[in-house]
Amino acid sequence: MRDAQASRTALLIAATLVLLHHDPKHASAVPESSADLCRRMLETYSARSRLFLKLARWRWIRVIAKLIARFMIPGVLLHYALRKKCIASLARAAVGNGTEQLVVIGAGFDPLAFELHQEFRDLHVWEIDHPATQRHKSRACPEMDSERFHFMANDLSTAALDRSALRNSGFDPAQPTFWIAEGILMYLPSDSVSTLIKTLNDLSASGSQFVFTFMEKQNDGRIRFRSQSRLVDWWLRARGEPFVWGATRNELVNFVKPWRATRFFDHNDLRQIDSALANEALATGEVICLAEL
Repeated sequence: MRDAQASRTALLIAATLVLLHHDPKHASAVPESSADLCRRMLETYSARSRLFLKLARWRWIRVIAKLIARFMIPGVLLHYALRKKCIASLARAAVGNGTEQLVVIGAGFDPLAFELHQEFRDLHVWEIDHPATQRHKSRACPEMDSERFHFMANDLSTAALDRSALRNSGFDPAQPTFWIAEGILMYLPSDSVSTLIKTLNDLSASGSQFVFTFMEKQNDGRIRFRSQSRLVDWWLRARGEPFVWGATRNELVNFVKPWRATRFFDHNDLRQIDSALANEALATGEVICLAEL
């Protein structure tokens, strides 16, 4: 990632949510508030992203995008949307039950933290990501309350989580925290993932929760979506972002200790989030895990 540019993955996910929300068939998978925040971020990002917003309203653009996705990873666009909807539900449940600290690791342009920051006035939020992505996000959402919403620059691809910086920004390890690491761990080597999990344990009080996504290792040991084309394999390697870490569910239970993996959500669970989409193609291979202390 160039110093002045936001993550391409962040842009892709934001564009996906906007695109799906414009599609009458899939609009229910993306809440209006989420789509609106993604539009704001794309509107302020660049001339190209503003052009995309105009084109996204056209049906033929959505058809082309779906055809490309079907060729690359069938059902991946809807997977992204339902993955976010599932994680949002878990986060709202935790905050609604009294958790007052939320930390999103590798937040990208995800709108969830800002939505919860507006919805729950006692909630303190931290987003940890590359500073270039954060600059563009803060510009799109100037009404953030800096007393409760904190951006912490930390590129996990090059450095471990800076626990001192987190504490110095007001984070209280004695309070239960809801941690989110969505769509990021598969890009990190195993030792980096292990170090991150141990760091979160050290920073977490009893009652904390950690929701993250991981690639479910295939029988042949490959780490990828099950329907992923070889072109996607090549594209990820060319970008320097191949999937390098994955696990089976049994391996994961031991890998995350002392966190307790209490629930897994796969494609079958995501389908149940929206009954109107039950028969739609959905990418398989990435699983959501909810772990607790």
